[in-house]
Amino acid sequence: MTISRKSRQPNLSKIDVHDLLRQRRQIGIIWSIEDVQAVRPDLTDDQAWKVLQESERHLDCELGLTWDSIEYAADDLFPISAASRRSRP
Repeated sequence: MTISRKSRQPNLSKIDVHDLLRQRRQIGIIWSIEDVQAVRPDLTDDQAWKVLQESERHLDCELGLTWDSIEYAADDLFPISAASRRSRP
């Protein structure tokens, strides 16, 4: 990780999160807005980000984050009609 002399803030564009975790002998599971949009392709990037944030707030430490929990959060925040639900895969 590099730190700018001017701001003393880390240059986040050069941080390798996987390398940092490996050094600490930790793992991290990363979910993206694209994962949310795989479940709910009708959501915008901003809506998908809100779903991820909501999912993290209600994370079940025994179950972790699942496709179902992503779908539940998305449906709770951005309900879809019954007709649209029937046409979903």
